[in-house]
Amino acid sequence: MTERLESIRWARKLKMRHLEVLLVLCKLRSITAAANEMHMTQPAVSHWLADLEEVIGQALFVRGRQLSLTQAGEVLKRHAERMLGDVGRVNEELASVGMGMTGRLHIGSIISATPALLPQAIARVQAHSPQLRLQVSEATFDPLLERLRRRELDLIISPLHVNAIKSGFKSELLIEDTVSVVVRPGHPILALPTPRWSDVAQLPWVMPPADTLMRKQLEAAFHTAGIPVPVPRIEAASLVVIQMILRQGDYIGVLASSVIPVYRQMGLIEVVELTPCVDFGPIGMLWDAEAEDSKLLAFADALRTVAASLRGEVQSEDPNGPTISSA
Repeated sequence: MTERLESIRWARKLKMRHLEVLLVLCKLRSITAAANEMHMTQPAVSHWLADLEEVIGQALFVRGRQLSLTQAGEVLKRHAERMLGDVGRVNEELASVGMGMTGRLHIGSIISATPALLPQAIARVQAHSPQLRLQVSEATFDPLLERLRRRELDLIISPLHVNAIKSGFKSELLIEDTVSVVVRPGHPILALPTPRWSDVAQLPWVMPPADTLMRKQLEAAFHTAGIPVPVPRIEAASLVVIQMILRQGDYIGVLASSVIPVYRQMGLIEVVELTPCVDFGPIGMLWDAEAEDSKLLAFADALRTVAASLRGEVQSEDPNGPTISSA
């Protein structure tokens, strides 16, 4: 590696500040706007850009009313995001080790996709590696994928649709899930022997946000039944918020079917049995194969074990669990 760096003339001269300035210029397309955002003078930003182009040996922007990236600029931008993402990850892991932890994992999850899968996997890993620090971020698929590309996330759990499969990351199927229509115990709709989509369309709906897969699948179910999609009274992604709202009256909502047994056992919800059911689709995990370490592999193994349990399968496992080394 030392010989390779010695042969790359610009590698020793590149600074983190170069990359920061580049990414702000990519975002704002203006030296003036970049200077304002970074609390620098315009000449200082221009100097950093000129110095970076001299270091790289190629023009990175075409100057005009707005800056536009050259092909070399596009290449450097893509890798700058990953390099700065790696710096952030190293800093966080070092901070975790400094606090006596064995390291850190940052997991991304699509909203409402993994209410049963993710918590159980986290509990399983930390039962055997309690000093591992875990952070979970929820969002829709595109922002999560972008953060995975920038190496701000170690692994994401999401539906395995076409964009996920073609993302270039390693992917693996975990479970096939459906969506359950739910109400509070004692809701009047439960008295109907065979509730129909036309019956539930009249109720006050608590729906997932419009840009979520669960919302799209719910709307598709109404279309399939030939029923106009009702306008939701409330839009919410939080499972806690949804449960609390359902208990306040004759509201109706949806949850991933994989979590239903837990909430049903607690007496919080009942399922409205409708035909056809709402398909959620395959749920899986995506990660960067080049960034694998013992922590990531142990967490992926925990997800596989929990997924097998949710599918009702028996999976042989190490009785000592997914221990994470400190290496």
